[in-house]
Amino acid sequence: MKRTLFGTSILAALLTFGSYWAGSPPAEAHATPPMLQDTNVSGQSRLLGVAIPADGQLGDLLRKNAQISAGFQVIPRTSLPSALVRATTFDKKSWGEIGNVDVVILTSEAGSQLRMAMYEISKGDKPVLSRGYPAGDPLTAANKFMNDVIEYYTKEPGVFGSRIAFVRTRRDPVTSKNVYTVQMNGEATSAVTSNRSLNILPNMGPGGEVVFTSYAKRNPDLWISSGGGPTRVSKFPGLNLGGAVSPDGSTIALALSKDGNAELYTIDRSGNIKSRLTKNPAIDGSPSWSGGGQIAFVTDRAGGPQVYRMSASGGGEARVTKSGSYNQSPDWSQGAGRGQWIVYSGRDASNRYDIFKIDVKTNKIERLTQSPGLNLDPTWSPDGRWVAYNQGGSIYVANEEGNNNIEIAKGASTPDWGPRAN
Repeated sequence: MKRTLFGTSILAALLTFGSYWAGSPPAEAHATPPMLQDTNVSGQSRLLGVAIPADGQLGDLLRKNAQISAGFQVIPRTSLPSALVRATTFDKKSWGEIGNVDVVILTSEAGSQLRMAMYEISKGDKPVLSRGYPAGDPLTAANKFMNDVIEYYTKEPGVFGSRIAFVRTRRDPVTSKNVYTVQMNGEATSAVTSNRSLNILPNMGPGGEVVFTSYAKRNPDLWISSGGGPTRVSKFPGLNLGGAVSPDGSTIALALSKDGNAELYTIDRSGNIKSRLTKNPAIDGSPSWSGGGQIAFVTDRAGGPQVYRMSASGGGEARVTKSGSYNQSPDWSQGAGRGQWIVYSGRDASNRYDIFKIDVKTNKIERLTQSPGLNLDPTWSPDGRWVAYNQGGSIYVANEEGNNNIEIAKGASTPDWGPRAN
């Protein structure tokens, strides 16, 4: 996808950017109720009311995932009739009498399996969706079931279980930054690095690998972690910054300053230079791959930083953003049927940073956030139906229209969304 900070003083920005560390491991934030909106997974004019009477971790996870899906208004478990909460079978008549329930998800455990069934009150007594998953892993079961629910309504599976890389800053008393990943619902945080250096600007490749820039060897070098200990990939003198792995996983685009100002290059996974993409007195950075052989990037060659695009082999550079004086951190959607959208952070006339997306075919711009403070570093989900971004030192997930904003990680910055879960 992408990643690098941009500015006239990149190193200064790197040293000052980041949220305050508030404990370890990263907080797993609880989702808040979604905003009512006109769009949902079934295309109806309101959110579907869903009742999930299950208790314990599985019930909590199913309700959280339903909220994040942006297609349901989750009915609080405490407001459901106790008789229906205790019931082990589906009673269409009793559920229909509640009035605000359209969908009911029931769970049960039989031997080594967790069983889940979804009922639509308008469609009778039989489940419209029924699945079984191995017992003992409620998180994976809840994720897979919600992906199947989304596919039932949209004909395309969801991406629950996919992970988002981010950075957490600690001052104790020396500043350190470390890279983590977390599932899109705020669950199962995992450390990629754990040291007292500066590890910044993570990018997740198509195989789930994480590339990032680290000062562990006193130079901002590019490192990669594929599940084990990180290994250094690029160590040219100066900046080795903002690596972005290509959709096929074979190539990394990054900014190098080995010849002076920051220019964009591609390297292979062993760190060998494949090609130089830009050659301009301006500062070029923030590469982000499309799914169709192009790269979006940020440059100040027109004055303030703006989003441009070019061929993935270099050349054919064209300006993308023409509104606003400061646009940065592009991420090009690779979702099916959504490959025309680039999401980015831009500064408006009131000096506020918000998240925008632009259609590179029509130049249509849509504003996804309009809230106080800084809204930075947006990143598309692998299907292009959600976007994660940084606001006020936390990571939020919203749908592709910017609605249903839910906090998933506190004390976190520079998110980058990885591939679908296996």
